[in-house]
Amino acid sequence: MLKLSRLYANDNNVFPDINFREGLNVVFANVTKEQKNKSSHSLGKTTLVDLLNFTLLKKIDKTFFLKNKVFEDFIFYLEVEYDSNKFVTIKRPVKGKICIHSSSKKDKLNYLDDKGWEYNSLSLKKAKETFDSFVSIKDLKKNDFTFRNGLRYCLRKQTQYENTFKVNTSRETDSAWKPYLAQILGINPILVKEKYDANKQVESIKNAIKEIESLPQESTQSLEAEIAQLEAHISRMQVELDKFDFRKADTEINSELVDNTSLQVSEFNKKLYEIDQRIYAINESLRTEFSFDLDKVVELFNEIEIHFPDKLAHSYQDLINLNTQMSEGRKTRLKGAKKKLLEERKNTEKNLNVATEKQKELASILLQKDAFSKYKIMQARLSKEESRLAVLQERVEKLDYASSLSDRLETAISSQSDAAKSLEKATRVRENAQMKHAVEVFSEIVEYVLSLSAFIFTNTNSEGNLEFKIGLKDQTSVNDGFSYTRTLSAIFDITLLSIHSNDSFYKFSYHDGLLESLDDRVKFKLIDKMREISESQGLQFIISVLDSDIPISESGERSYFSPNEIIRELHDEGNSGRLFRMPAF
Repeated sequence: MLKLSRLYANDNNVFPDINFREGLNVVFANVTKEQKNKSSHSLGKTTLVDLLNFTLLKKIDKTFFLKNKVFEDFIFYLEVEYDSNKFVTIKRPVKGKICIHSSSKKDKLNYLDDKGWEYNSLSLKKAKETFDSFVSIKDLKKNDFTFRNGLRYCLRKQTQYENTFKVNTSRETDSAWKPYLAQILGINPILVKEKYDANKQVESIKNAIKEIESLPQESTQSLEAEIAQLEAHISRMQVELDKFDFRKADTEINSELVDNTSLQVSEFNKKLYEIDQRIYAINESLRTEFSFDLDKVVELFNEIEIHFPDKLAHSYQDLINLNTQMSEGRKTRLKGAKKKLLEERKNTEKNLNVATEKQKELASILLQKDAFSKYKIMQARLSKEESRLAVLQERVEKLDYASSLSDRLETAISSQSDAAKSLEKATRVRENAQMKHAVEVFSEIVEYVLSLSAFIFTNTNSEGNLEFKIGLKDQTSVNDGFSYTRTLSAIFDITLLSIHSNDSFYKFSYHDGLLESLDDRVKFKLIDKMREISESQGLQFIISVLDSDIPISESGERSYFSPNEIIRELHDEGNSGRLFRMPAF
C-alpha cells in the first residue's frame, strides 16, 4: 500500500516537517482582507502538490520550480507506510542520486549519509523499481504498470479537475492511461491494450500500402520478364569476361549503340527542337498586343464629314473591352503552356545528356583496342547491369509485399473488430462486480453531496475504443459551472480509494483548491463525507483551503477545521507564512 507518513527536508528552518494523518488533512491558507484581491499562489499550497510528486519520483524538466537556483542544495525526504507499521523513506536531493531505506518504525533519516541507506546512489529508473517492490500496489506488476500510473488520481492540481478520467492536460495518448483505469475498475486491461495494438497494426499496414501505391505502377509480370532477360545478359557477359573474349560483347554493344542509344539521342534532339519551336511561337504570341484606337476612327469620320453615331461608338467600346479580356485570358493560358513546355524541355534535356553519355561510353568500348583496358570497362559495365538487376528485383519484392499487405490488412481489420467486440462485452456493469461497487459508491456520494442522481459507466465509442463517462439524469444543473465538475472529479478519486480500501492500494489523495466557488451547503456535505470515509476506511484526504473558502454555517459563523486536521498553516504576513520560509521565488 502507499500511505503518506511524513515529508521533511535537510533544512527544517526553511521547510518545517509535514506529518500526515488518517482522516482529513488540511493545508490552510489565511489571506488578510487587504490581500484578498491578490493571488495566494506565492504561499505554496499548490506547490506542495508538485513537491509530493517530486518526492514520489516524478521525472522533472527545466521548468520545474525546484530548478530555481535557491533550491540546488535542498534534499527532500518522504516517509511512506507500505504495510502495517512498516515504513520506507525516499531521499531525493534536487541535485544528485536517490536513496531508499526501509524500517519497522517511523524514523527521521536525515542524519544518515548516503552509505548508511539500504539502497543508495540510485538512478531515477532504479529508484522507481525499488520503491515499487515495497509498496506493491494490487495487480500492477502483472500488467506492466507501476505505482506512478495511479498517482494521477491521488494528486490533483487546480488545473486538473476538468478532465475527470484523464486528469492530465498534456497530449497524452489514451493507450497510456486507459488500460490502468480499466484494471482498477474491474475491466481486463489486456483487452484494452489488444484493441490499441490492433488499431496500431491496421494504421501501420494502411500507411505501408499508401507508400507503395505512390511508387511507379508496373506489373509484376513485365518486371519479371525484364529480370529474366537481364539475368541472361549478365550471365553471357560473365562467361565472356571469364574467357577474355569480347567479340560477342562488341556485337551486342554495336547493336545497342545503333538500335537503341543513337536512336534515343536522335529522338531526344528531335523532341527538343519541337519544344523550342512551340516555345518560340508562344513568345511571339505573347508579344502581340490587341490594338484598336477608337479615337482615331472617330477623327477619321470627322475629317470626311461623316457622322459617327454615339451608339456605334459604345458598341465598338464593348468590343474593345471584350477583346482585351480575351487577350488577358489567352496570355494566362499561354504562360501556363509555356511553363509546362519549359519543364518538359528540362526533363528531355536531362534524358538527352544521359543517352549522349551512354553513346560515348559504348563508342569508347568499341574503339578500345587494349584488351586489359577493355576488360576493366566490361567489368564496370557488368557491375552496372548487376545493380540494375538488384533494383528491378527490389521492385518485384515491393509489389509482392503490397499484394501480401492487402491480405494482412484484411486480417488486421478482422482482429481489430474481434478486439472491439471483446472489449464491448467487458464494459457491461452487470458482469463486473468491481465496476458495480464503484457505481454504487460514486452515486451515493454524489447524491449526498450534490443532491444529483449520477453514475459512472464505461462503453465503447464508434471506433470500438474504451470510453469512461459520467451519466447524469439532470444534465442542466451540472452545466451551471466548473465547480460541479471539480466536485465530481474529486468524488471519482475518492471512489477509487474507497472501493480498494481493503486492498494493497493507494491510501491518500490531495485535492488542491477543492472548496473554491462551491455553495456552502455543498462544502459542509463534502467535508462531512470526506471525514466519514477517510476515518472509517483508514484513508488520507488532503485538501488545500483558503480562509475565504471556509463554509459559513446558518448562524453566520465560519466553521473552521479542528487543529489536529491542519497539517500546515500558511499566511501572507511574511516569509514565515509560506510553504518555504523564504522570499518568494
